[in-house]
Amino acid sequence: MKYFCTNCNAEYLKWSGRCSACGEWDSLQEAVEDSKAEGKSKKKEYVGKAYKFNEISRKSNAPSARLLSGFTEFDRVLGGGIVPGSITLIAGEPGIGKSTLLSQIAVNLSQTKKVLYISGEESASQIYSRIKRISKANSYSNLLVSEDVVVEAIDALVEAEMPDLVIVDSVQSLSSETVRSYAGSIGQVRVCGAKLTRIAKFYNAAVFVIGQITKEGSVAGPKVLEHIVDSVMFFEGGEYSQFRILRAGKNRFGATDEIGVFEMSSEGMVQVENPSQAFLDDENWGEGTAIGSILKGSRVVFVEVQALVVDRGSEFGPLRRVANGVRKQRLDMLCAVLSRRGGVYLGDKDVFVNVVGGVEVGDPSLDLALCMAIKSASRDETLSSKSVYFGEVGLTGEIRRGGTYKTVAKEAKRLGYKLVSGMSGSTNIKQL
Repeated sequence: MKYFCTNCNAEYLKWSGRCSACGEWDSLQEAVEDSKAEGKSKKKEYVGKAYKFNEISRKSNAPSARLLSGFTEFDRVLGGGIVPGSITLIAGEPGIGKSTLLSQIAVNLSQTKKVLYISGEESASQIYSRIKRISKANSYSNLLVSEDVVVEAIDALVEAEMPDLVIVDSVQSLSSETVRSYAGSIGQVRVCGAKLTRIAKFYNAAVFVIGQITKEGSVAGPKVLEHIVDSVMFFEGGEYSQFRILRAGKNRFGATDEIGVFEMSSEGMVQVENPSQAFLDDENWGEGTAIGSILKGSRVVFVEVQALVVDRGSEFGPLRRVANGVRKQRLDMLCAVLSRRGGVYLGDKDVFVNVVGGVEVGDPSLDLALCMAIKSASRDETLSSKSVYFGEVGLTGEIRRGGTYKTVAKEAKRLGYKLVSGMSGSTNIKQL
Protein backbone atom coordinates (compact mmCIF):
# COMPACT_ATOMS: atom_id res chain seq x y z
CA MET A 1 0.00 0.00 0.00
CA LYS A 2 1.25 3.45 -0.94
CA TYR A 3 0.19 6.98 -0.18
CA PHE A 4 0.58 10.14 -2.27
CA CYS A 5 0.44 13.87 -1.49
CA THR A 6 -2.43 15.68 -3.22
CA ASN A 7 -0.40 18.89 -3.21
CA CYS A 8 3.00 17.84 -4.62
CA ASN A 9 2.26 14.21 -5.67
CA ALA A 10 5.09 12.81 -3.56
CA GLU A 11 4.76 9.09 -2.67
CA TYR A 12 5.14 7.44 0.74
CA LEU A 13 5.05 3.87 2.02
CA LYS A 14 3.08 4.83 5.13
CA TRP A 15 0.60 7.49 6.07
CA SER A 16 1.69 10.67 7.83
CA GLY A 17 -0.14 13.74 8.99
CA ARG A 18 2.19 16.06 7.12
CA CYS A 19 3.97 15.78 3.77
CA SER A 20 7.71 16.08 4.34
CA ALA A 21 8.27 17.24 0.73
CA CYS A 22 6.00 20.30 0.60
CA GLY A 23 5.02 20.73 4.26
CA GLU A 24 1.25 20.48 3.61
CA TRP A 25 -0.88 19.05 6.44
CA ASP A 26 -3.46 16.28 5.96
CA SER A 27 -2.71 15.94 2.23
CA LEU A 28 -1.75 12.22 2.04
CA GLN A 29 -4.23 9.85 0.42
CA GLU A 30 -4.15 6.15 -0.32
CA ALA A 31 -3.00 5.24 -3.82
CA VAL A 32 -4.44 2.35 -5.87
CA GLU A 33 -1.87 -0.37 -6.47
CA ASP A 34 -1.14 -1.62 -9.96
CA SER A 35 -2.84 -4.93 -10.53
CA LYS A 36 -0.13 -6.26 -12.85
CA ALA A 37 2.06 -8.92 -11.37
CA GLU A 38 5.44 -7.78 -10.16
CA GLY A 39 8.45 -9.19 -11.86
CA LYS A 40 6.83 -9.26 -15.29
CA SER A 41 9.18 -7.71 -17.78
CA LYS A 42 8.00 -4.45 -19.39
CA LYS A 43 11.16 -3.89 -21.39
CA LYS A 44 9.54 -4.56 -24.78
CA GLU A 45 6.14 -2.95 -24.17
CA TYR A 46 7.27 0.35 -25.73
CA VAL A 47 10.03 1.04 -28.21
CA GLY A 48 11.10 4.62 -28.83
CA LYS A 49 11.39 6.11 -32.31
CA ALA A 50 14.47 7.88 -33.63
CA TYR A 51 15.00 9.90 -36.79
CA LYS A 52 18.08 10.04 -38.94
CA PHE A 53 19.52 13.50 -38.71
CA ASN A 54 19.53 14.10 -42.47
CA GLU A 55 15.83 13.17 -42.69
CA ILE A 56 14.58 15.51 -39.96
CA SER A 57 14.15 18.46 -42.36
CA ARG A 58 11.70 16.38 -44.40
CA LYS A 59 9.47 15.57 -41.44
CA SER A 60 6.14 17.36 -41.18
CA ASN A 61 7.04 18.77 -37.79
CA ALA A 62 10.32 20.31 -38.90
CA PRO A 63 10.82 23.97 -37.95
CA SER A 64 9.01 26.32 -40.32
CA ALA A 65 8.70 30.06 -40.81
CA ARG A 66 7.98 32.13 -37.74
CA LEU A 67 4.57 33.67 -37.16
CA LEU A 68 4.33 37.43 -36.68
CA SER A 69 2.18 38.57 -33.77
CA GLY A 70 1.41 42.02 -35.15
CA PHE A 71 3.60 43.63 -32.45
CA THR A 72 7.21 44.24 -33.47
CA GLU A 73 8.08 44.75 -29.79
CA PHE A 74 6.73 41.29 -28.94
CA ASP A 75 8.39 39.59 -31.90
CA ARG A 76 11.74 41.19 -31.08
CA VAL A 77 11.76 39.74 -27.56
CA LEU A 78 10.87 36.29 -28.92
CA GLY A 79 13.82 36.47 -31.31
CA GLY A 80 12.04 37.40 -34.52
CA GLY A 81 8.55 35.96 -34.20
CA ILE A 82 6.59 32.99 -32.88
CA VAL A 83 8.16 29.59 -33.58
CA PRO A 84 5.63 26.87 -34.56
CA GLY A 85 5.82 23.91 -32.20
CA SER A 86 7.22 26.00 -29.37
CA ILE A 87 5.76 26.60 -25.91
CA THR A 88 6.17 29.98 -24.20
CA LEU A 89 5.38 30.82 -20.59
CA ILE A 90 4.33 34.43 -20.00
CA ALA A 91 4.38 35.35 -16.32
CA GLY A 92 3.37 38.50 -14.52
CA GLU A 93 1.41 39.94 -11.65
CA PRO A 94 -2.40 39.84 -11.70
CA GLY A 95 -3.87 42.74 -13.68
CA ILE A 96 -0.61 43.62 -15.44
CA GLY A 97 -2.17 43.01 -18.87
CA LYS A 98 -1.11 39.48 -19.87
CA SER A 99 -4.57 38.42 -21.04
CA THR A 100 -5.10 41.73 -22.83
CA LEU A 101 -1.84 41.43 -24.77
CA LEU A 102 -2.44 37.81 -25.77
CA SER A 103 -6.02 38.60 -26.76
CA GLN A 104 -4.73 41.22 -29.18
CA ILE A 105 -2.14 38.79 -30.54
CA ALA A 106 -4.87 36.15 -30.97
CA VAL A 107 -6.97 38.57 -33.02
CA ASN A 108 -4.01 39.67 -35.14
CA LEU A 109 -2.96 36.11 -36.00
CA SER A 110 -6.54 34.93 -36.56
CA GLN A 111 -6.71 37.06 -39.68
CA THR A 112 -4.46 34.54 -41.46
CA LYS A 113 -4.10 31.58 -39.05
CA LYS A 114 -6.35 29.48 -36.84
CA VAL A 115 -6.10 30.44 -33.16
CA LEU A 116 -7.51 28.60 -30.13
CA TYR A 117 -7.95 30.64 -26.93
CA ILE A 118 -8.49 28.49 -23.82
CA SER A 119 -9.62 30.35 -20.72
CA GLY A 120 -9.92 28.75 -17.33
CA GLU A 121 -10.32 32.06 -15.49
CA GLU A 122 -12.92 33.86 -17.61
CA SER A 123 -16.08 32.80 -19.36
CA ALA A 124 -16.45 32.90 -23.14
CA SER A 125 -18.75 35.92 -22.88
CA GLN A 126 -16.13 37.83 -20.86
CA ILE A 127 -13.48 37.12 -23.49
CA TYR A 128 -15.92 38.20 -26.20
CA SER A 129 -16.55 41.52 -24.43
CA ARG A 130 -12.85 42.24 -23.98
CA ILE A 131 -11.90 41.41 -27.55
CA LYS A 132 -14.74 43.51 -28.99
CA ARG A 133 -13.61 46.41 -26.79
CA ILE A 134 -9.92 46.38 -27.74
CA SER A 135 -10.12 45.09 -31.31
CA LYS A 136 -11.39 46.54 -34.55
CA ALA A 137 -10.78 43.48 -36.71
CA ASN A 138 -13.08 42.75 -39.61
CA SER A 139 -13.17 38.97 -39.14
CA TYR A 140 -13.07 36.57 -36.20
CA SER A 141 -13.86 33.37 -38.11
CA ASN A 142 -10.50 31.76 -37.32
CA LEU A 143 -10.63 32.56 -33.60
CA LEU A 144 -11.91 29.75 -31.38
CA VAL A 145 -12.66 30.15 -27.66
CA SER A 146 -12.91 27.29 -25.17
CA GLU A 147 -13.61 27.06 -21.44
CA ASP A 148 -12.13 23.54 -21.00
CA VAL A 149 -9.79 23.20 -18.05
CA VAL A 150 -9.00 19.47 -18.28
CA VAL A 151 -5.73 19.06 -20.16
CA GLU A 152 -6.82 15.73 -21.72
CA ALA A 153 -9.86 17.46 -23.22
CA ILE A 154 -7.61 20.24 -24.51
CA ASP A 155 -5.40 17.63 -26.17
CA ALA A 156 -8.42 16.16 -27.98
CA LEU A 157 -9.64 19.63 -28.95
CA VAL A 158 -6.28 20.58 -30.46
CA GLU A 159 -6.21 17.29 -32.37
CA ALA A 160 -9.67 17.99 -33.80
CA GLU A 161 -9.14 21.65 -34.72
CA MET A 162 -5.36 21.67 -35.51
CA PRO A 163 -4.83 25.37 -34.66
CA ASP A 164 -1.63 27.24 -35.46
CA LEU A 165 -1.61 29.02 -32.09
CA VAL A 166 -2.96 27.88 -28.72
CA ILE A 167 -3.27 30.33 -25.81
CA VAL A 168 -3.86 28.90 -22.34
CA ASP A 169 -5.02 31.32 -19.63
CA SER A 170 -3.75 30.16 -17.21
CA VAL A 171 -1.73 27.03 -16.33
CA GLN A 172 -2.78 27.36 -12.67
CA SER A 173 -6.43 26.85 -13.69
CA LEU A 174 -5.82 23.54 -15.52
CA SER A 175 -6.11 20.05 -14.11
CA SER A 176 -5.30 16.54 -15.28
CA GLU A 177 -7.32 13.39 -14.67
CA THR A 178 -4.11 11.50 -13.90
CA VAL A 179 -3.30 13.66 -10.86
CA ARG A 180 -5.47 13.44 -7.77
CA SER A 181 -5.12 16.95 -6.42
CA TYR A 182 -6.71 20.34 -6.86
CA ALA A 183 -6.01 22.67 -9.80
CA GLY A 184 -3.02 24.92 -9.23
CA SER A 185 -1.19 22.49 -6.97
CA ILE A 186 2.45 21.66 -7.64
CA GLY A 187 1.59 18.22 -9.00
CA GLN A 188 -1.13 19.53 -11.33
CA VAL A 189 1.01 22.37 -12.68
CA ARG A 190 3.89 20.00 -13.36
CA VAL A 191 1.80 17.42 -15.21
CA CYS A 192 -0.28 19.98 -17.15
CA GLY A 193 2.86 21.84 -18.19
CA ALA A 194 4.44 18.62 -19.46
CA LYS A 195 1.30 17.68 -21.43
CA LEU A 196 1.02 21.14 -22.98
CA THR A 197 4.65 20.81 -24.07
CA ARG A 198 3.88 17.49 -25.76
CA ILE A 199 0.83 19.07 -27.45
CA ALA A 200 3.03 21.83 -28.90
CA LYS A 201 5.64 19.39 -30.21
CA PHE A 202 3.25 16.70 -31.47
CA TYR A 203 0.81 18.98 -33.32
CA ASN A 204 3.45 21.57 -34.31
CA ALA A 205 1.33 24.33 -32.77
CA ALA A 206 2.76 27.35 -30.99
CA VAL A 207 1.49 27.41 -27.39
CA PHE A 208 1.39 30.43 -25.10
CA VAL A 209 0.79 29.65 -21.43
CA ILE A 210 -0.02 32.39 -18.93
CA GLY A 211 1.39 31.90 -15.46
CA GLN A 212 1.08 33.83 -12.22
CA ILE A 213 4.03 34.91 -10.10
CA THR A 214 4.63 34.83 -6.38
CA LYS A 215 5.15 37.88 -4.20
CA GLU A 216 8.92 37.26 -4.49
CA GLY A 217 8.68 37.71 -8.28
CA SER A 218 9.27 34.09 -9.35
CA VAL A 219 6.90 31.94 -11.42
CA ALA A 220 4.29 30.25 -9.22
CA GLY A 221 4.52 26.47 -9.26
CA PRO A 222 7.36 23.98 -9.57
CA LYS A 223 10.67 25.06 -11.08
CA VAL A 224 10.41 22.22 -13.60
CA LEU A 225 7.73 24.27 -15.42
CA GLU A 226 10.38 26.80 -16.46
CA HIS A 227 12.73 24.02 -17.54
CA ILE A 228 10.36 22.20 -19.88
CA VAL A 229 9.10 25.25 -21.80
CA ASP A 230 11.08 26.82 -24.63
CA SER A 231 10.79 30.44 -23.50
CA VAL A 232 9.93 32.27 -20.30
CA MET A 233 8.73 35.86 -20.67
CA PHE A 234 8.10 38.26 -17.80
CA PHE A 235 5.55 41.04 -18.23
CA GLU A 236 6.35 43.80 -15.75
CA GLY A 237 5.29 47.30 -14.89
CA GLY A 238 4.68 49.63 -11.99
CA GLU A 239 1.35 49.56 -10.21
CA TYR A 240 0.64 53.18 -11.11
CA SER A 241 2.57 53.32 -14.40
CA GLN A 242 0.95 52.96 -17.80
CA PHE A 243 4.11 51.42 -19.28
CA ARG A 244 4.70 47.66 -19.40
CA ILE A 245 8.00 45.94 -20.13
CA LEU A 246 8.29 42.48 -21.67
CA ARG A 247 11.60 40.74 -21.10
CA ALA A 248 12.88 37.21 -21.61
CA GLY A 249 14.16 35.14 -18.71
CA LYS A 250 14.81 32.16 -20.99
CA ASN A 251 14.67 31.91 -24.77
CA ARG A 252 15.78 28.96 -26.89
CA PHE A 253 15.14 30.86 -30.11
CA GLY A 254 16.70 34.25 -29.43
CA ALA A 255 18.58 36.50 -27.03
CA THR A 256 17.49 37.08 -23.44
CA ASP A 257 18.61 40.72 -23.22
CA GLU A 258 15.96 42.20 -25.50
CA ILE A 259 13.02 44.16 -24.06
CA GLY A 260 9.67 45.20 -25.47
CA VAL A 261 7.89 48.30 -24.19
CA PHE A 262 4.10 48.66 -24.23
CA GLU A 263 1.70 51.31 -22.99
CA MET A 264 -1.61 50.40 -21.39
CA SER A 265 -4.52 52.30 -22.91
CA SER A 266 -8.29 52.03 -23.05
CA GLU A 267 -7.95 50.14 -26.33
CA GLY A 268 -5.49 47.58 -24.99
CA MET A 269 -1.72 47.44 -25.29
CA VAL A 270 0.02 49.89 -27.59
CA GLN A 271 3.63 49.19 -28.46
CA VAL A 272 6.23 51.89 -27.85
CA GLU A 273 8.70 51.68 -30.71
CA ASN A 274 11.01 54.35 -29.26
CA PRO A 275 11.31 53.64 -25.51
CA SER A 276 13.69 56.57 -25.01
CA GLN A 277 10.81 58.99 -25.58
CA ALA A 278 8.77 57.18 -22.93
CA PHE A 279 11.54 57.24 -20.32
CA LEU A 280 12.67 60.83 -20.83
CA ASP A 281 10.84 63.94 -19.64
CA ASP A 282 12.21 67.37 -20.60
CA GLU A 283 9.36 69.28 -18.94
CA ASN A 284 10.34 68.36 -15.35
CA TRP A 285 14.08 68.65 -15.84
CA GLY A 286 16.05 69.97 -12.89
CA GLU A 287 18.94 69.36 -10.54
CA GLY A 288 19.66 65.73 -9.69
CA THR A 289 18.65 64.54 -13.17
CA ALA A 290 20.88 62.95 -15.80
CA ILE A 291 20.43 60.86 -18.93
CA GLY A 292 22.11 57.48 -19.14
CA SER A 293 22.30 54.87 -21.86
CA ILE A 294 21.88 51.11 -21.72
CA LEU A 295 22.01 48.47 -24.43
CA LYS A 296 19.12 46.00 -24.47
CA GLY A 297 19.94 43.39 -27.07
CA SER A 298 20.17 45.21 -30.40
CA ARG A 299 18.51 48.36 -29.04
CA VAL A 300 20.02 51.43 -27.40
CA VAL A 301 17.71 52.86 -24.74
CA PHE A 302 18.21 56.26 -23.12
CA VAL A 303 16.84 56.42 -19.58
CA GLU A 304 16.42 59.24 -17.11
CA VAL A 305 18.23 58.85 -13.81
CA GLN A 306 17.08 60.90 -10.82
CA ALA A 307 18.95 61.46 -7.56
CA LEU A 308 18.10 63.14 -4.27
CA VAL A 309 20.78 63.96 -1.69
CA VAL A 310 19.56 64.96 1.78
CA ASP A 311 21.80 66.45 4.47
CA ARG A 312 21.18 64.58 7.72
CA GLY A 313 22.20 67.52 9.94
CA SER A 314 22.12 66.41 13.57
CA GLU A 315 20.14 63.25 12.84
CA PHE A 316 21.75 60.04 14.10
CA GLY A 317 21.50 56.52 12.75
CA PRO A 318 22.76 54.62 9.71
CA LEU A 319 22.98 56.38 6.37
CA ARG A 320 20.22 55.59 3.92
CA ARG A 321 21.06 54.47 0.41
CA VAL A 322 17.84 53.75 -1.50
CA ALA A 323 18.11 52.41 -5.05
CA ASN A 324 15.15 51.95 -7.38
CA GLY A 325 16.05 50.32 -10.69
CA VAL A 326 19.69 49.54 -9.82
CA ARG A 327 21.32 47.27 -7.27
CA LYS A 328 21.86 48.82 -3.87
CA GLN A 329 25.39 47.38 -3.67
CA ARG A 330 26.25 49.29 -6.82
CA LEU A 331 24.89 52.52 -5.36
CA ASP A 332 26.90 52.01 -2.15
CA MET A 333 30.07 51.57 -4.18
CA LEU A 334 29.43 54.65 -6.35
CA CYS A 335 28.73 56.78 -3.26
CA ALA A 336 32.05 55.64 -1.78
CA VAL A 337 33.89 56.46 -5.03
CA LEU A 338 32.28 59.92 -5.20
CA SER A 339 33.24 60.65 -1.57
CA ARG A 340 36.83 59.47 -1.98
CA ARG A 341 37.64 60.22 -5.62
CA GLY A 342 34.93 62.51 -6.97
CA GLY A 343 35.13 65.48 -4.63
CA VAL A 344 31.56 64.96 -3.38
CA TYR A 345 31.47 64.02 0.30
CA LEU A 346 28.43 61.88 1.09
CA GLY A 347 29.43 60.56 4.52
CA ASP A 348 26.77 62.67 6.28
CA LYS A 349 24.04 62.54 3.61
CA ASP A 350 21.24 60.21 2.57
CA VAL A 351 21.17 59.30 -1.13
CA PHE A 352 18.13 58.20 -3.11
CA VAL A 353 18.30 57.24 -6.80
CA ASN A 354 15.58 56.20 -9.25
CA VAL A 355 15.56 55.01 -12.86
CA VAL A 356 12.43 56.48 -14.45
CA GLY A 357 9.98 54.10 -16.08
CA GLY A 358 10.44 51.11 -13.79
CA VAL A 359 13.39 49.72 -15.77
CA GLU A 360 15.68 47.34 -13.90
CA VAL A 361 19.27 48.04 -14.97
CA GLY A 362 22.26 45.83 -14.28
CA ASP A 363 24.51 47.39 -16.92
CA PRO A 364 27.57 49.08 -15.35
CA SER A 365 27.61 51.62 -18.22
CA LEU A 366 24.92 53.51 -16.26
CA ASP A 367 27.47 54.28 -13.51
CA LEU A 368 28.48 57.65 -14.93
CA ALA A 369 24.87 58.84 -15.22
CA LEU A 370 24.22 57.82 -11.61
CA CYS A 371 27.32 59.65 -10.39
CA MET A 372 26.49 62.80 -12.33
CA ALA A 373 22.91 62.80 -11.04
CA ILE A 374 24.14 62.45 -7.45
CA LYS A 375 26.76 65.18 -7.93
CA SER A 376 24.14 67.45 -9.50
CA ALA A 377 21.75 66.89 -6.59
CA SER A 378 24.39 67.48 -3.92
CA ARG A 379 25.52 70.78 -5.50
CA ASP A 380 22.08 71.95 -6.71
CA GLU A 381 23.39 72.26 -10.25
CA THR A 382 21.32 71.41 -13.31
CA LEU A 383 22.93 69.31 -16.03
CA SER A 384 22.22 69.73 -19.72
CA SER A 385 19.15 67.84 -20.89
CA LYS A 386 20.92 67.14 -24.18
CA SER A 387 23.90 65.30 -22.67
CA VAL A 388 24.05 61.53 -22.36
CA TYR A 389 26.42 60.07 -19.77
CA PHE A 390 27.82 56.67 -20.62
CA GLY A 391 30.56 54.71 -18.91
CA GLU A 392 31.55 52.41 -16.08
CA VAL A 393 33.11 53.99 -13.01
CA GLY A 394 35.93 52.09 -11.32
CA LEU A 395 37.11 52.20 -7.72
CA THR A 396 39.91 54.60 -8.60
CA GLY A 397 37.43 57.02 -10.15
CA GLU A 398 38.34 56.27 -13.78
CA ILE A 399 35.63 56.12 -16.44
CA ARG A 400 35.62 53.31 -18.99
CA ARG A 401 33.61 53.34 -22.19
CA GLY A 402 33.01 49.65 -22.74
CA GLY A 403 32.63 47.70 -25.96
CA THR A 404 29.27 49.19 -26.94
CA TYR A 405 30.51 52.79 -27.10
CA LYS A 406 30.30 53.12 -30.90
CA THR A 407 26.72 51.85 -30.98
CA VAL A 408 25.64 54.29 -28.26
CA ALA A 409 27.52 57.19 -29.88
CA LYS A 410 25.80 56.56 -33.21
CA GLU A 411 22.34 56.52 -31.61
CA ALA A 412 23.06 59.63 -29.53
CA LYS A 413 24.13 61.52 -32.64
CA ARG A 414 21.00 60.40 -34.49
CA LEU A 415 18.73 61.74 -31.73
CA GLY A 416 20.67 64.99 -31.28
CA TYR A 417 22.37 64.26 -27.94
CA LYS A 418 25.94 65.01 -26.88
CA LEU A 419 27.67 61.91 -25.55
CA VAL A 420 29.85 62.30 -22.45
CA SER A 421 31.97 59.28 -21.56
CA GLY A 422 35.45 58.23 -20.53
CA MET A 423 38.69 58.23 -22.55
CA SER A 424 37.91 61.61 -24.14
CA GLY A 425 40.02 64.07 -22.16
CA SER A 426 38.05 63.69 -18.91
CA THR A 427 38.80 60.19 -17.70
CA ASN A 428 38.21 60.73 -14.00
CA ILE A 429 34.90 61.30 -12.26
CA LYS A 430 36.35 64.31 -10.42
CA GLN A 431 37.01 66.14 -13.71
CA LEU A 432 33.37 66.08 -14.83
